[in-house]
Amino acid sequence: MPIDKQWQQLTITGIYPKARFFSLAVYDNAPVSTGLADHLFDAQIVPDPGSCNPFAPDSCNPSAKPDPTYTVTVARSNDSADNMIQLHADTGWLIYRLYLPNAGEGSMGGVPLPEIKVTDASGQTTTLTTCPVVNRQSELSQLQPQIVTAELENPLEHFSIPPVADRIWFGAIKEPPPFLLPNPDQKYLISFFMPEYKPDRVIVIRGKMPAFPDTYHGNPVSQPARGFKTVQLRYWGLCQAELVSPLPVSGCTTDANTPLDGQGFYTIIVSNDVLRPEWLPKRVVWLPWGDEKMVPKLMFMRNLLASADFSQSVQSAVDQGCGFNLTFPTPPTQDVIETSGRCAQEVMGDYYPEAVWCDRQTFISGGWQACFRAADEPVRSKPQSKRSYH
Repeated sequence: MPIDKQWQQLTITGIYPKARFFSLAVYDNAPVSTGLADHLFDAQIVPDPGSCNPFAPDSCNPSAKPDPTYTVTVARSNDSADNMIQLHADTGWLIYRLYLPNAGEGSMGGVPLPEIKVTDASGQTTTLTTCPVVNRQSELSQLQPQIVTAELENPLEHFSIPPVADRIWFGAIKEPPPFLLPNPDQKYLISFFMPEYKPDRVIVIRGKMPAFPDTYHGNPVSQPARGFKTVQLRYWGLCQAELVSPLPVSGCTTDANTPLDGQGFYTIIVSNDVLRPEWLPKRVVWLPWGDEKMVPKLMFMRNLLASADFSQSVQSAVDQGCGFNLTFPTPPTQDVIETSGRCAQEVMGDYYPEAVWCDRQTFISGGWQACFRAADEPVRSKPQSKRSYH
């Protein structure tokens, strides 16, 4: 929601959703953000008197209200009171994020949108009316040019994107561009793809899944999912998308719906099939390539709220100097991606997503192991990355 320059304060009241994660963030300046002003994520939001924050269960007591509520204030002052978010510029954006609602709770985690009251310079307070319809195409069309630049209408005319080798690298983004309103609680790995696509080839991605909480079935964020002993990340996800206006996403997989093998590893296949191919094993994730004429492509992986004792996260890779500066919309060179990716792999170990191009028949006959062996063949004379075929 855009923040008007006449508003001196916003008072946000809501119910804690039943979900993996939620947050409130304010970004300076609108319609184009120049940076994060301030934010609070779920566990940091103090509950109203008599309520309980389910994301911080240590603060709860048995007599708390069944629908726990909170009140957050967005202000232009420099106060440091509880649940206070600062806005530095005349205008800005207020972003309400919600990830992975619990089973049966709908897209909003079983609660309505928060109520917002605005106070103007004269001290008059008005309650804003929640829009009955969201995502109006006419309004989105007006906003889109502010975020999606003209170069992305036909990026191949503006950018030189050479083909990449069979080995695909994911680089760690140091700081995402502020006008994309990035989530400050997560870090990203990203890989860009060339315009060439051969229908008989697939992309194979393999990595170890960090331990995550089992909130989808109603458990608290502190309780690890089955098979894990602790929580290493609040949320993990990987998506396939297009670096073309309006930046459509072809498909995503999240931690809760990604099958793992007996050692905790996932296998993901990206192919140009319209439906999940019948030759794909049940415990392999399928992501669609998307429209072959919408190029270039990109993939990105999210690591949200890494635990302090988990040293193999994207956050750790960025902290140890592996991150590169993304000058969106210009894609980074493959050399930049590979340099960042090799560094991130050293930090993340098995949790780094290794990826290769592979002939479809090679995967069908020999699985992901055959694909990685085939991708290594042309570069036997070069230093090899540390890979164990789990």
